[in-house]
Amino acid sequence: MQKQLFTRSKQNPILKSTKNQWENLKVYNPGALYYKNKFHLLYRAMGKLGISNIGYAASPDGEKFTRNKTPLLKSKLNIESRGLEDPRINKVGNKFFMTYTAYDGATARLCLMTSPDLKNWQRHNEIFPNWNSERAGEFLLPWDPAQANHKAKKHWLKAGAIFPEKLNGKYWMFFGDRLIWYATSKNGINWVPEYEPLLKPRRGFFDSVHVEIGPPPIRTKQGWLVLYHGVDESITYRLGFLLLDSHNPTKIIKRSKKPIFRPRENYELSGQVDITQNKKYLPQVIFCNGAILEKNLLRIYYGAGDSVICTATANLQNILQSP
Repeated sequence: MQKQLFTRSKQNPILKSTKNQWENLKVYNPGALYYKNKFHLLYRAMGKLGISNIGYAASPDGEKFTRNKTPLLKSKLNIESRGLEDPRINKVGNKFFMTYTAYDGATARLCLMTSPDLKNWQRHNEIFPNWNSERAGEFLLPWDPAQANHKAKKHWLKAGAIFPEKLNGKYWMFFGDRLIWYATSKNGINWVPEYEPLLKPRRGFFDSVHVEIGPPPIRTKQGWLVLYHGVDESITYRLGFLLLDSHNPTKIIKRSKKPIFRPRENYELSGQVDITQNKKYLPQVIFCNGAILEKNLLRIYYGAGDSVICTATANLQNILQSP
């Protein structure tokens, strides 16, 4: 049996729903950043009305967080009428970038905001407004009815992870669920996608049905560490990794054969999961879109059961040396 690479915090879950109307159902899937001696989380929060907003919390130690009582960001555009979901944040130069999913009840769209200070955010709307799903080779997932309507088949796109630095004079981003693609930009705002997928599902592995990008890539001495979600026929979300060439992020040096993190604890195996195949089956979900490297310690932040926020740590070298 594969040994456990990650140590879960004894404080888990570190953030739960509150009595505040905008987050009184669940909080989950946070983007994470370490900046000015603090851990910052921008997290997805949902109230009983079923609309997602983005909350903000900060911590000096990475486990005990103080959160704002009001949302940092609320729905504003028509394409956000049902909410802002799953933020991923990073700092490139002197600017903060946040990708998020805008949901209008019919389809998901990958969008972008930027900020000079993590507090004041400027919207830049859809990142790929002319995305061609058919050309990209997208496919429907049998357990997700949200993707079955005509609008979703044409426009569905989510999950964007921007690199923390320019490479070869350009901004880089990995994006997508079901398949993972990449895009480049001269200014960080206008992006050009590559339609040939960087990563596809693999038969017989933990990621046999679905892959989805996780947190923004992390630079290591060995290359770029990229965490991603893999889903198999059991509809279990597990975390895998890629090691990419330092200068050419499209060159895969290693792809994990086994997951490095999976649902195990009761708070990860229960909850109000967004996607249910039927009343008799509940998908098992750990969803990580925030990770911070502290020297040789990798700290991940993840949504457990689509309901609460948790954290865990692992030795970087143990991850890179795992199968």
